[in-house]
Amino acid sequence: MGVAFAYPGDYHAPGMSPLRGFPKSWLTDVTVLRGGGRDPKGNPLPPVELTVTGCLIGARATSDPVDRSDVVDGKAVLYRGPGFRFLSTDRIRVPDGARMAGEWSVDGRPGEWPFGSEVGLVRA
Repeated sequence: MGVAFAYPGDYHAPGMSPLRGFPKSWLTDVTVLRGGGRDPKGNPLPPVELTVTGCLIGARATSDPVDRSDVVDGKAVLYRGPGFRFLSTDRIRVPDGARMAGEWSVDGRPGEWPFGSEVGLVRA
């Protein structure tokens, strides 16, 4: 069970947010899987699950295989207003029924901008 993170300037609150230009139906809540690691005895620890609200996820790029494989490499990008800091070690779970549903890993360092975050994702 995690904590829900809304941000100042949320879709419903007054203020500026680049996400306001999109229909509310495009926004989704995601689960950020953070941490885990190992205890002092080397046993795996469960990750902390944080619910983050008001995210927009879209396709970034895909590449078809050139090595006679049926696996397609997919990438996505997550946009969110200010108030939550994503880490390069986070995994993102997009719920079934939402655009780009599934589990994703953060690809590179998340971009932090004055009006929010841009997070590159790669299929986990």
